[in-house]
Amino acid sequence: MCLISAFLWVYLSFSDLRTDIDHGIYLSVSEVSLSKDNSKSHINIKIFSDDFENILRLYNKGKLSPTDICAKESLILSYFTKNMPMKINDRYIKLQWSGCEKVGDSLSLHFSFTRPADGKELKIKATFFTELFPSQQNIIQIKTEGSANRFLKFKEGDSWQSVSFSGK
Repeated sequence: MCLISAFLWVYLSFSDLRTDIDHGIYLSVSEVSLSKDNSKSHINIKIFSDDFENILRLYNKGKLSPTDICAKESLILSYFTKNMPMKINDRYIKLQWSGCEKVGDSLSLHFSFTRPADGKELKIKATFFTELFPSQQNIIQIKTEGSANRFLKFKEGDSWQSVSFSGK
């Protein structure tokens, strides 16, 4: 599965797709890196920039100013808080914006959150982009120190998925 994740990351990083046509592949690759204690944990989401602009326009009721997409941090944070909710021990996680970078035709979005020291189960519902692209698939890699990487796959209509892990 690591090979598939690596392939998808490279594909999304170096894809030479034209943004003025429908590219037919609706896929995101995300990585959730969980800290071992209650320090910062990180989320990186790799998406196509043209799709993301269309999603934000829909989410913002048709309004999207022509400024740099990475400068729309409050709109991005609002969108992912709603469309990729996460819980640890059944308590919602508050995402914090950490930044955005453009890589070719894609974007790498960065978020962080504080993992509670007593965190034993992570629940995610990652159905972002499915409101506009019904064939969208979101692959989430969960990385925890001292544990094997785990993968979750989400598509339209999916519900919460969970990963259990030991605390400290």
